[in-house]
Amino acid sequence: MPMNAPFPARTERERLAVLDAYGILDTPPERAFDDIVTLVGQLLEAPIVAVNLLAESRQWFKSEIGLGMREMPLDDSICKFVLHESDRMIVPDTRLDARFAANPLVTGAPGLRFYAGELLTTPEGVALGTLCVLDLEPRPQGLSPQQQLVLTTMARQVMSLIELHKAVRLQHALLQQQRAVEGQLRRERDRCQRLFDGMGEGFILLDERFHVQQINAGALQLEDRPAEDILGRCQWEVWPGTEQLEVGRQYKRAMAERIAVDFEQHYVFPDGRTCWTEIRVTPIDDGLAVFYRDITERKKAEQALRDSQQQAIDIAGQAERERQRVDALLQVVPAGIIVADAGGALVHVNAENRRIWGSHPMSTDVDAYVEWKGWWADGSDKHGRRLAIEEWAMARALAGEAAPRQVIEIESFDVPGARRIMLNSGAPIRNDAGEITGAVVAQMDITDRVKAEDALRQADQKKDEFLAMLAHELRNPLAPITSAAAILSGHAVDAATVRRTSAIIARQAKHMTGLIDDLLDVSRVTRGRVDLAITELDIKDVIADAVEQVRPLVEKHQHRLLVRLGPRPAIVLGDRKRLVQVTTNLLSNAAKYTPNGGTIDVWLEVEAASLVITVRDNGIGMTEELIADAFELFSQGKRGLDRSQGGLGIGLALVKSLLHLHGGTVDVRSDGADRGTSFRVRLPVLAPDAQAAVANAPPAAGAAAPRLRIGIVDDNEDAAATLSMFLQAFDHEVSTAHSARHALQHLPAFAPDVCLLDIGLPGMNGFELARALRAAPATREAVLIAITGYAQESDREQARGAGFDELFAKPVDLAALNALLTQVAQDRPR
Repeated sequence: MPMNAPFPARTERERLAVLDAYGILDTPPERAFDDIVTLVGQLLEAPIVAVNLLAESRQWFKSEIGLGMREMPLDDSICKFVLHESDRMIVPDTRLDARFAANPLVTGAPGLRFYAGELLTTPEGVALGTLCVLDLEPRPQGLSPQQQLVLTTMARQVMSLIELHKAVRLQHALLQQQRAVEGQLRRERDRCQRLFDGMGEGFILLDERFHVQQINAGALQLEDRPAEDILGRCQWEVWPGTEQLEVGRQYKRAMAERIAVDFEQHYVFPDGRTCWTEIRVTPIDDGLAVFYRDITERKKAEQALRDSQQQAIDIAGQAERERQRVDALLQVVPAGIIVADAGGALVHVNAENRRIWGSHPMSTDVDAYVEWKGWWADGSDKHGRRLAIEEWAMARALAGEAAPRQVIEIESFDVPGARRIMLNSGAPIRNDAGEITGAVVAQMDITDRVKAEDALRQADQKKDEFLAMLAHELRNPLAPITSAAAILSGHAVDAATVRRTSAIIARQAKHMTGLIDDLLDVSRVTRGRVDLAITELDIKDVIADAVEQVRPLVEKHQHRLLVRLGPRPAIVLGDRKRLVQVTTNLLSNAAKYTPNGGTIDVWLEVEAASLVITVRDNGIGMTEELIADAFELFSQGKRGLDRSQGGLGIGLALVKSLLHLHGGTVDVRSDGADRGTSFRVRLPVLAPDAQAAVANAPPAAGAAAPRLRIGIVDDNEDAAATLSMFLQAFDHEVSTAHSARHALQHLPAFAPDVCLLDIGLPGMNGFELARALRAAPATREAVLIAITGYAQESDREQARGAGFDELFAKPVDLAALNALLTQVAQDRPR
């Protein structure tokens, strides 16, 4: 819809068509309209009054006082807003109305402050314009009821004049049409008279018995006999068979009813000749005057014309079907298509182009391409520079370039700052004379491909770096092993030497085993093959074991290691070996990248539902780029002081993966190079009441804690297993499923009181599963709890809409979950 159109495009087109039908636009001034405008100005004490007609892109004044103009751009119009009203619009002060405060007629000359407009509406309810009054001073009270009545009455009078103008115009048109018809009739009469006088047509005169009394030369041209063989004889005898044809029926009808008849007749002569004749029969005296002419050639031409028309219709239909097919193809093709005319005005764009560019303007010429934002992205010396107007593929194609191609980065009109990389190809459109009549450009979004190529290059680079590092790390222990083997192969080796070389081999083999174990751990985590031995454990013991393992490296570099664990208990559910591995990797990482004599701090904080382990050093620090990739496989900073401790760049990736399996997280912070690094690990802690319940479980004969039947559905088997162990520690009965299909098969028979559903399930997601469980009788009354990594208010609303009673974000706050389950158990009917 154009910006200045008052209604949707189709409705506005219909309104404009009605306005055009009145034929009043651009007509000279008329006193009747001027008198009404003057009267309204006097009655309403308004310096400016106008009869406005809202045409396409302009507001035209049939009559006005105080403005001194006949039309104005529709963009500046105040009256166009009246079209949205049912009858009138009154604006006491235009400067206080947001729609008009910036209007040039308000901010500039003449400085309009008050506006009142009454719709000029046809009897069918179509608004053509307004009768409006304007003032240079505001009128806070608007118009009084009497003044409104005056405005309404005068608007009706104006509409009556417009209707009268239309009626007069139509009457004039009818008179013109009548004169044209009369002229045609006169010409036809004169023509017939000339034909009759000149006897250019065939003519015969029949008496009341249908005997031929007269025949002219024109009629004899169709005969191969003289007039004497025809005159005095009966029509039916002269032309055998005609009595049974249409000609016979029409002759008899004209004779009996004394009326004139016109018709066409196809006749076959006795000698086999055929012809078409156009016959006009007129009663005269007691007989008939018959005029006829040979129209055989005309009939052939008409048939040829009909055949040609049908052929044209068939061709046009085929062309339209082809156009529709091409249009449909353009809409579904996975490339943005833009078609422009010879001046560069866009005439067609497809759906993919709208998706790429958003709500873009339909530029009217090449100069308007300045609105489009694009930058060279082809890796040349132009890379990153914004495209000039003449550099766009469309402009180049319109200039005659055969097939311009370009790789550019563009910015959407809908989302400023959002950029995509495009491959553009253009071509000029030429007519048969070779002249350029337009151009077409195809645009393919290659953003994902470029990103994928960059990712592949980075991955390939990381792979090469990793393989080189792996080779180096394996050669390091192989060198002393090879040397030790050479020593042992000597002929005279004493026992002490054997012990020393054996110790070297064992130590270096252990180092190689550690490297291989790290690689296998990464492989298992990547493939989801890690089996966790989940037990209750004190994280303080885990930290102590890790400190003990890393102590040789710390002492080697003379680091100052400070460990602060605090007095509060820190019980978690986890795999002791894996958590020790996580903590050891973080401590080893700190030791490798901290200079000799540096400081490493480790402290433990226990919160209500989680604990935080912080490992901080004052070593070489990390850049922002390194922090962004710190937990990616094979990502490493610069080498530490101890070259042999370089590692393979998989330790932090393993830390993150193992913590994820425990429902935990890890993050890293650094103020920059040589400013040290701080890693924080967060793990869910077993709630104090749960610890007490497990440690001091009452005897069987005592009062049992509230027990629930709980169903867990999570495709992460380890997450499901750890959550199941936590719930079983509180004596709940638990059933686990790892897919929605498995859950729907088994949960109805289990009849759970509570269902904990992961949202990101494969196949049927958690929302769909919740709806299915609500529909099943056995699970309809269960309390449904969503487990998701997304916990915005919109996610909670979506969960409620799917039938969930509660939503927990990952990692689950186990204390809050336990409190909710306790409340559910207490509220459950006994």
